[in-house]
Amino acid sequence: MKAIKTLKERDFEPRFEALLRELLGRVPSLKLASLKKNARVSFNLPYRVDRLAQVVAGDRKWTLVVEEKRLGQPREVRTAVLQLKHYLKHLPEGVPHYGLLLAPFLSEESAKICIEAGIGYADLAGNARLSFDQVFIETRGADNPFREKRDTRSLFAPRATRVLRVLLQGPLRSWKVTELAESAQVSLGWVSAVRQQLLAREWAAKDPGGFRVTKPGAVLDAWVNADDWEKRTLTHEYSVLLSDPLELAEKLKEALSGEPPVFTQWFAGSLRHPHTTTKVVTAYVKKFPDDALIKEKLLGRRVSAGGGGLRLVLPKDEGVLHPAQTVRGFELVSDVQIYLDLLRGGLRGEEQAQELRQWPDFAGGWA
Repeated sequence: MKAIKTLKERDFEPRFEALLRELLGRVPSLKLASLKKNARVSFNLPYRVDRLAQVVAGDRKWTLVVEEKRLGQPREVRTAVLQLKHYLKHLPEGVPHYGLLLAPFLSEESAKICIEAGIGYADLAGNARLSFDQVFIETRGADNPFREKRDTRSLFAPRATRVLRVLLQGPLRSWKVTELAESAQVSLGWVSAVRQQLLAREWAAKDPGGFRVTKPGAVLDAWVNADDWEKRTLTHEYSVLLSDPLELAEKLKEALSGEPPVFTQWFAGSLRHPHTTTKVVTAYVKKFPDDALIKEKLLGRRVSAGGGGLRLVLPKDEGVLHPAQTVRGFELVSDVQIYLDLLRGGLRGEEQAQELRQWPDFAGGWA
């Protein structure tokens, strides 16, 4: 596993300058004539840019206007691109010029914004694209090695995911902050934090009704990458004599009638959108039942991981249970939660998960 680095504010300026010099140094025919920090675009104008570089490409002089950002999220990048275009417009006529954005990390989405605007970019992770005169540099594929320091809380912290489950339940709609906080059973602060991060990544948009998720697939893909089944659950497995999943699930409901189980993974997926068959039944519970109860009601016994046909899962945050849904008399977690849980379940769980997600009615429909 790669080490995650934390980039502090004071580290930015020297690293950005080193990045710029290294980038320009890749082209033998390109010479850096001067590099100024916090420089005026023109003597006649008050505008100052983060860096102004004078370079010579062959026999032509170019002015590179450099904008530096601590965050490389799409919304930040769009602002930086507009600033660069504004600065470039005020450069003296007749001088070839080019805009360049530097950031700790730029995702493919952020890089695309730069490319479409005709702006170059480079990040400290090693991704870059410059295209002016006879100069062309492009490297892509480096992952983000930095942990960005955020004022908002993690988008995929347990409380934040309570908000995401509500937002991703289709048909997608607009939400007011107060209404969403009540529905997700979290504070206004958590909703505001999630809202801010979704808007910054351009996965959501404001509208007269509040805000709504516009790229649910991107949100879910990022959630998958952040999800950790082992950290958010505790699982007990049982070997049982009952082999039919429906019969086993029904018996489990009867045995735990005081606090009914909420089903997930293969059993829940098969009820929502059948694809593969499995003998394993998985359900979330609010507390583990006594082993004696399992033996008496289900003719089962506790076994080691991977050896049972029944999995009972104790969630470390009960937000996984909301919103829930009822299918054929069985209470299930949301489709989004079924999908996340299937990906961690083995036994062809990924195949069932992808089939469920591609179903038009997944999570109530996102269209």
